[in-house]
Amino acid sequence: MAIQTYKINGMTCNSCVEKVTKQLTQIPGVASVKVDLQSKTADIDSVEPVSLLQLRMALSDLPKYSADYYDDVATGEAQPAEKKSLLQTYKPLIVVFTFVALVSLAFQSTLPHFSGELFMRHIMAGFFIGLSFFKFLNLQAFSTAFSKYDPLAKNLRGYGKLYPFIELALGLMFVAGLGLKAANILTILVLTTTTIGVIKMITSKNQIQCACLGAGFNLPLSWVTVGENAVMVLMAIYSLFIG
Repeated sequence: MAIQTYKINGMTCNSCVEKVTKQLTQIPGVASVKVDLQSKTADIDSVEPVSLLQLRMALSDLPKYSADYYDDVATGEAQPAEKKSLLQTYKPLIVVFTFVALVSLAFQSTLPHFSGELFMRHIMAGFFIGLSFFKFLNLQAFSTAFSKYDPLAKNLRGYGKLYPFIELALGLMFVAGLGLKAANILTILVLTTTTIGVIKMITSKNQIQCACLGAGFNLPLSWVTVGENAVMVLMAIYSLFIG
């Protein structure tokens, strides 16, 4: 277990303490939260270290409050910001896509000739099935995180919880080779909509968590998410109109 202390801005009464405590307790992996009104801090006891990004996302529904690194009263020094390389930050996503690519290539070894069409189909199938798996681990947390940036999830109640089922269905359709025209059209529509929401968030400089691997991984929403979706959309367009 790891205990971390963060600064919580905006608290003025015990009701604020209760609201902040409730929100922070919902972060995956958090065992307990102790919020102190006088020092304006939150002590978080969790299985794994909780990042500032996760705290800010948890409090995003309560704009009155904000989280920051804790300024040590004795030294006056703030905790250093978390610095990770691009590889470290997106390691979970890289691992997933590497496995998907390896499985897709392994299937090609059973064919007399390389089939680009089948390779793309299997990449898309692995993408949807693999990513939906992580979302199903905590459907409610994913839905909450996803609704922060996806336009449909923001405005259509229940869409966030339905989305992993859509991904799973698309993955199975690509694996089976059934309804491919409909699957490609739906892929273009769904991922384009999400990408529009992601771009709006990035350009407005809102720092929130990417929910592509569910809510269990601390992945920031960035242009990497845009690129990931764009590749899938381009493959769907190719399969639909050219392949």
